[in-house]
Amino acid sequence: MNHYIKLVNFEVKRFSKLYLSLIIAVVAAQIIGAIITSLHYVSEAEKTMGREQLTVSDYIQNYSAYSLQNFLYSEYFILSIAFAAAVLMMYVFFIWYRDWLGKSSVIYRLLMLPTARRNVYFAKLTTILLFVFGLLGMQIILLEVLKQVIQLIVPEQLYFDPSVIYIYSAEALQILYPNSPLQFIFYYGIGTALVAIFFTAVLLERSYQLKGIFFALIYIVISVIVIIIPVFIQIITDYFYLNEIVLMTIGSSMIVIALAVYFADRLLNRKINV
Repeated sequence: MNHYIKLVNFEVKRFSKLYLSLIIAVVAAQIIGAIITSLHYVSEAEKTMGREQLTVSDYIQNYSAYSLQNFLYSEYFILSIAFAAAVLMMYVFFIWYRDWLGKSSVIYRLLMLPTARRNVYFAKLTTILLFVFGLLGMQIILLEVLKQVIQLIVPEQLYFDPSVIYIYSAEALQILYPNSPLQFIFYYGIGTALVAIFFTAVLLERSYQLKGIFFALIYIVISVIVIIIPVFIQIITDYFYLNEIVLMTIGSSMIVIALAVYFADRLLNRKINV
């Protein structure tokens, strides 16, 4: 366990500068976006009220007030989340290939440590999950900051202060923060399974070189099919309830994760020599 924790700490430190840059980029994009969209709303509201001779109450009745919810559907928020997800997805591959393709071939030093080689795999997987949940925690705090920014710009008469439930009903936030434990396990279980699949696919490519690319692609396709087998069953039979399909998908994802770890362990111990 001590070696595993040290490996996680090692991986986190290696990505810390890039991770901090990612957080700064997301925070800056969303704050700037909140300022731009709020100023645009106020400008358009003033023009419309002047052109149509509307009072503030008439304008709100016809066009609605502005709130944080409006910003959550803007391209600034959606694209910043997509950008963060894309960077983390690229790091899923980079976290392995950097070890092989760097000047000092760090992977060989990691595999020679006096600990089970699977700990290297688990440490990298844990690092990705820590970064994901770290961004989720940061976003919760950032939502409060964005709310204050919008309140400073939009006049009180034109501002609507939504409830927490209303805020988190936005489509993007429903995916990031599922409203039930089952949905949380479903979304992030599938996400973890995909990361594990890609990790093992990288090890297949590293173990078999050119043939490994073919093996990796086949492995990815088969693993994804296993995950969505419950969906195929429902399409064919139309027999199960939604929650039952979700539970079966969680089960198939856990099977895929277990198989990914098993194959990765065998590859690390039998195919990758140091």
